Formats: sequence, structure tokens, C-alpha cells
Amino acid sequence: MYSRNYYGSFYPITSKIHKLNPIVKLINFIIMILLIILTNDKEIHLYLSMFVMIMILLSYVPIKYYFNTFYSLRYIYLLLAFICAYFGLGFSDYLVYVSKIIIFILYLNVIVFTTSPSETIYSIEKFLNLFNFLNLKAVKIASSINGLLRYHPLYMMVKNDVMLASSVRGINIGLFSVKTKIRLNKKIRELTRIRSKEMNECAELRLYDINKHRTNFRTNKVGFYDILFLIFHIVLLYMYATLEGLL
Repeated sequence: MYSRNYYGSFYPITSKIHKLNPIVKLINFIIMILLIILTNDKEIHLYLSMFVMIMILLSYVPIKYYFNTFYSLRYIYLLLAFICAYFGLGFSDYLVYVSKIIIFILYLNVIVFTTSPSETIYSIEKFLNLFNFLNLKAVKIASSINGLLRYHPLYMMVKNDVMLASSVRGINIGLFSVKTKIRLNKKIRELTRIRSKEMNECAELRLYDINKHRTNFRTNKVGFYDILFLIFHIVLLYMYATLEGLL
């Protein structure tokens, strides 16, 4: 169902990162987001970059999949350069903002490549249960968030199918006018929504109900690497608080 060739697709192999507790992964990811948003310190960004690279290597997911995502954001880097120039920001400021984007995207890639859709829903659901006093429908919200995370790879799969079918018929989509490409893209989004609906119906046939409490058949134990990675994130958060004089 999910292609391992696209951003947002679960890559089903065995690795240290795949075995990490999904709830601890989510907590680490939240800490990382806070650090990226709050600090511009180059030293902390360097530590985060090194740590993300270590996680990428330990995930055993081919580097080319991470690079494909990095390369697909090239226009965002260019747009960011124009924005920084417009507001009179220097090259060092531009590098800081670029590093924020790259760290975030690569870290998010690590999460989605090494966490199955089931475990993603499980971790988000458990996290939202902390706010049960708000009477949230944790399972339904978790399922919706997971759907958003998996939308892009599904879109890419549908787009690839359309392009493949067109090339077989001798049609070169690259020669289409901009107006035709826009209409084609709209059609691909419609097909993606249909494919997503079909997947949800398949889940219902397997007796999966997002309105009821879920069970998880995998024992998600907190291991050595979970504690080690969590300590590293907490140390970086402590470094930020110390640099800002909050402690």
C-alpha cells in the first residue's frame, strides 16, 4: 500500500531506530521542534544535525530517500534566500534558517520512515490521552494526523501511476501547457482522495474503528536507546535554557 520510495512512507526493515518506542520518538520530536523554533544558536544546531545524521545511519534506510526529500525542497531554499534579502538579513542568518528547515525535514523523515502507520496512531493517541480532561476523541484525531502525514506519499504514488500510464501511451506530460498541467494536478489530487477513501474502507473491513479504543499487539518497551536518545534531547533543551538564562 505504501511505497518505500516516497517521503512519508514506512520503510519496513529492522533497525535500532525502528525498534525505538513510538511514544518516546514523539516526545523527542516535540523537544526537537521546540529547540528549532526557540533557538538560533549554531552550536545547538550543529549537535542536532550530527544527531540526526547518526539516526539516519542507524535507521538503515537508503540515504537516497533522505536526499530525494532534501532535493525536492530546493525551491523553498531559493524562496527563503529572497525573503532574507528582502528583510536585509545576512548570509549567516540565511544559513541558520536553512539549517532549521533541513533538520526538521530530515528528523521528520526518520520518524515516518521508521514508524509504521499503526504505531504512529498509537503514539499520538497515547500523547493526546494526557489531555483527556478536554474530552478529546484521541483515536480519531490521531488517525487524522496520521492521514495527513501519509497523504504526500500516496499522492506521489498516484502521480507516478498517471505518468507511467501516459508514457506507455506515448504521451509526454512534460510538453503539456501550464494550464493543462494544473488541470492534470487537480485530477491527480481527486484520484488521491479516492485512493485514500478506499484505504479507509479496507481498514473498516478489517474491523478497524477509529471511534473506539485501539489495541496495539506489539509490546512497545522502553529500551536503552530510548533512554539514551531522550537524555540527549533533554541535555540540548537544558543547554538552550542555560544559554537563555532561564536556569
